[in-house]
Amino acid sequence: MKKETKRIFLIVVLLVFIATLFQTSSALAEDIPEVNVISPYYTEVYSTLSDGTPIVGSIINGPSKPLPEYEQERLESFRTADNVQGLIQNFPSYDWNFGCSAVSQAMISAYQDRTGYPNLYTGPANGGVAPITDTSWPRWTDNYGDSYPSNPIVASRIGTDGRTIKGSIEDYWVQFNSTAQDPYLTGGWTQHSYGEAVGDYMRTSQSAVGNADGATTFYTFREDPGRLTCQTLENEGVDNDGTVGRKNYYQSRGYAVTECYNQVTDNSIAGGFSLAQFKQEIDAGRPVFINLEGHSIVGYGYEGSTIYIRDTWSSDPNTRPTMQWGGEYHGMPMQSVSIVKASPGSTPPTGKSLAFPMIFKADTTPPPSQPIKNGDFEMGTAYWTEYSSGGYELIQIPPANKPQPTSGSYLVWLGGAYNETSRISQSFTVPANLTKLKFNFWIASQDVCGYDKLRIRASGTVVGTLNLCEENNTNGWVVGYLSLADYANQSITLEFEVTTDGSLNSNFFMDDVRMAPPTLNNDPVLPQFEPIGDSIYQMKQK
Repeated sequence: MKKETKRIFLIVVLLVFIATLFQTSSALAEDIPEVNVISPYYTEVYSTLSDGTPIVGSIINGPSKPLPEYEQERLESFRTADNVQGLIQNFPSYDWNFGCSAVSQAMISAYQDRTGYPNLYTGPANGGVAPITDTSWPRWTDNYGDSYPSNPIVASRIGTDGRTIKGSIEDYWVQFNSTAQDPYLTGGWTQHSYGEAVGDYMRTSQSAVGNADGATTFYTFREDPGRLTCQTLENEGVDNDGTVGRKNYYQSRGYAVTECYNQVTDNSIAGGFSLAQFKQEIDAGRPVFINLEGHSIVGYGYEGSTIYIRDTWSSDPNTRPTMQWGGEYHGMPMQSVSIVKASPGSTPPTGKSLAFPMIFKADTTPPPSQPIKNGDFEMGTAYWTEYSSGGYELIQIPPANKPQPTSGSYLVWLGGAYNETSRISQSFTVPANLTKLKFNFWIASQDVCGYDKLRIRASGTVVGTLNLCEENNTNGWVVGYLSLADYANQSITLEFEVTTDGSLNSNFFMDDVRMAPPTLNNDPVLPQFEPIGDSIYQMKQK
């Protein structure tokens, strides 16, 4: 009874979430699309192309673990690799992390990285060659206690493959099936630049395009068994299709895409993608990305009408679940395939051929990394120098009755005491295309203007000031901006300093300091945290 109640609740949440967010392209339909939540793991959204052709957006959010009621059936489907009619040997096996669709593509990417597409994984693990299992990377645990394997081919995160800045996990993940806004939106920081994590391009777990955590969307024709090509979807302005994302991923890694489409399988609509076509792909050494009604898997072999699959629930390559072509797996019927064919040894594409010019660049030179290290202060005082004339700890986990960080657990608290001078500083080089200083801040002051102040310095020169006074109280988190264009390509010491006098307390809270492109605008509104009573104005305690 408790399990059924939970599932009903999840369905209601999904309906509300999709109704408010699944408007990714006005070209698809002017009216609100019809939504059909079939299960907690599968939702269909009905719409039309601009010419009136019916299509369906399948939101797939497969379970992060095998469902107990189908586990025995799954175990009974396991087969050996002995004398199999058609099988891609040494095919990688990755466990669930960030979303089944992204994991499915990651396994395909890992196989291809080992067989002629060496640019798909360039990290330090396994000598720079994608491993066939994810066990060499450390596990991570989200804020709700759920543990997952790290896999930088699926989703980037701090601490994996030497990464030191926010990635897919920090920017998009809250909790499995969460429909909350992504952390970078609520936190007010700029999302990371896409690299080699396939989940980014597939828009997996991205609330901005209507995907709950773990979910990816794929479009197919609703009544036609034919191929819905990526070119058609791009022409319609669709920016959240997982197959289009796969195409963009390959192009970003320097490979030309020769075919790209979604197609229902022939068990869904007669004339759809068939077992014979599946066998042709396997015989050509191309694994097949398959979508069930609620889960994404990869087919990599066959024996008659039995197909060998990776179900995203095991890191062991010797675990070989199977299913019948056109049948069900874990109670989920086969629904469609996502086909993307890329040419090995291709030259990088030009920017004109890409679907998302605001993300991809015209060349393959990666954007500069964030020059400000530990800008979210989650590493404590690392990279920062702090000074307090009163001997206070500036970078800290705040008390419960004070403003809470816009991300993570740490923030900076300057001021908060009489006759106090507080400052933090860090030295770095300002990149030519990241000259806009941004920081989240909260002013809470009882003073009148002109006495307590914030000063921002670049190598000793004051480049910005702000009066800390009751008139300037923000009553919540806001984003500060300051151009450092005059210091482009120069090494500077950035310093934030607050000075207070002997009466009327002033506080300056700060989080998520970063550099951004100079033309970046329209940043999301930060969440407003209301402190308890007047405690925000109380003096610091040592």
